[in-house]
Amino acid sequence: MVGLREACLRVVLSRIALEFQRGVRLLFSKPAENIAFVISAPLWLAFFILTLRGYGVVRLSQTDLQLFLWVAYAFTLYSTWLWGFGHGIMDEGYDGVLEYVLAGGEGLLTHFTGWGLALITYELMDLAVIAASFTVLFNTPVMFINPILFATSILLVTLELLFTSIIYSMLVIRLRSNWVVTNIVQFILPTLGGLIPGEVNGYVRLINRYSPLAYPVVLMRESALGINEINIPLPMQLLYSVIIIVALALLAWLTVTLTTIRLRSSGQLGLY
Repeated sequence: MVGLREACLRVVLSRIALEFQRGVRLLFSKPAENIAFVISAPLWLAFFILTLRGYGVVRLSQTDLQLFLWVAYAFTLYSTWLWGFGHGIMDEGYDGVLEYVLAGGEGLLTHFTGWGLALITYELMDLAVIAASFTVLFNTPVMFINPILFATSILLVTLELLFTSIIYSMLVIRLRSNWVVTNIVQFILPTLGGLIPGEVNGYVRLINRYSPLAYPVVLMRESALGINEINIPLPMQLLYSVIIIVALALLAWLTVTLTTIRLRSSGQLGLY
């Protein structure tokens, strides 16, 4: 029995690795699009801060500048996963790609996970470009108070957004209503997902403190800046982050399973 489980695990991991390789090759097959996508985040960050200075906010502390940097990066991550990866899954559903994946004997969750992990390359490119442009534009080195915790938080945010994107795309496909789910997600997630730092006001700090979805993103800022934003010990934030990611993984598995059953029974997955 143990040997059978190990063999099954090796098969699943090898399939995920294969999907990861395919995803990386596809991402780097469009260099011009990749460059435009990656440099957009630092340009928006610079535009925002320079606009503030144009309105008379000429003195921003080093902490404020660093905070803007990590807020911009968090928004970039959400945009990459939800509107890039999530909508990519929907396009695959509408174009019949998911039917092809199932016909080849591969599970949809394996396919999504492998392709999703390929987006880590985007995350790293975004981080490098934002950090470099931030340093050049504002002559301020990027802070990493706790590099190990920061790397851990990036992994946690990646897993959270991976499973959230899968759930989001499956809901859109199953409910056949893109705009309803999208409008709900784009207003709720920035609020509950920790994208707005608690330094803004007390209400935001309360939301970040009691919303488990916020912990991975808040932890990313705290590990970079060394500020405990929500007054919860870091080990507890890590524990809560792992718990919410496991819950999201189970929910993603459930939604993908239901979608797979529907696809196998009806033979139609898309909106048409």
